Amino acid sequence: MEFMTENEYIRQYFAMLEAECKARVLSQPAPTDGKSYCAPKLDHWMGCWNYTEAGTRATEPCPPIPGFDYLQNATFDCRENGTWYVNPATGREYADYSACFNFENAIKEMDKDVIHIYVTIALFCLSFVMISISLVIFFKFRQLRCDRITIHKNLFISYLLTDLFYLVYLSVIHFAEDVVLHNPDWCQFLHVITQYAIVCNFAWMFCEGLYLHTVMMSAFTSGKSVIIACLIIGWGVPVPLTIIYGAVRASLKDNIIACWSSESSFLWIMYAPVVLSMAINVVFVVNIMRLLITKLRQIPEVAQTSFISIHRKAVRATAILIPLLGLQFLIFIKRPEDKDSTLSTIYQYVLAIFVPLQGAFVSIMYCFCNGEVRSFTTKTKMEST
Repeated sequence: MEFMTENEYIRQYFAMLEAECKARVLSQPAPTDGKSYCAPKLDHWMGCWNYTEAGTRATEPCPPIPGFDYLQNATFDCRENGTWYVNPATGREYADYSACFNFENAIKEMDKDVIHIYVTIALFCLSFVMISISLVIFFKFRQLRCDRITIHKNLFISYLLTDLFYLVYLSVIHFAEDVVLHNPDWCQFLHVITQYAIVCNFAWMFCEGLYLHTVMMSAFTSGKSVIIACLIIGWGVPVPLTIIYGAVRASLKDNIIACWSSESSFLWIMYAPVVLSMAINVVFVVNIMRLLITKLRQIPEVAQTSFISIHRKAVRATAILIPLLGLQFLIFIKRPEDKDSTLSTIYQYVLAIFVPLQGAFVSIMYCFCNGEVRSFTTKTKMEST
């Protein structure tokens, strides 16, 4: 990317502050006047705290980063025993940046995206409800127990987990300023587990394509072996990817900020395999369409129809696979570079609609509008009356 994102600016700024602090403070010898001092320290906001006499309060200007008022000061108390103040809630040394956080400016910034945030949360809630109902239906009717529905169940569970963790994470990031400010470990873990759920979701979309392609290619393949492979891919493969991502990001000081809510290039540790899986799903869809056209030509009634009609039937049959396999997300890989442009605004709102509603779309197409499901539910209602 040619332009500097907000996150890249913060990283570069933090790197500059770190280098400056090492040269100006951390490399300097301790005072030799016989008094007790707190040792110099570079904190997670890149606050550079010099040797401070015991029993006094150190003061440093607030860093000029988004949401902070750089005209204010942060403070750090050096206790009588020559150690920095420790927050009882976290057990960690705590520099007070509460005066830095300009709630008025932060609210103004959030007001620009407030509609986007509330729309996203509302749609995630809708998707969560619809997916929950779909899972109840799938688990309730014994007649629906088959390999295809088993794949659907796992996909829907991954949607449920993604919706749940995303809802919690969005709520924390946008409505709990104190949590974002103090950046507790549990909030970082919430980010990591949310990313795990997202990767699992895409892994099960890949499994849907893998299962359908396998069935189309070979009617003699063991369903059990395919299910086992899908369970490993869907729930197992994302585990090492998530662990590596979490370990790498936690090891870098300039990334341990704001519950990791800012964009990071390290997300590609998990999302590169996701993009690869979607590309493979595209290959699956193309080959499935080819097989459908071949099979349609072999049917006497259909073979008598026009070439265009046959291809139209095949396209219509494969088009419904697009939301199931998540192929529409391929258009969201590249974000518009000018984040203040109209195109970027449209991108944000379209993303805010399509991402949370993905589970709702799939539940409608593959549960509520599924012929088997509707016949079983209708039959059950008739038997109960």
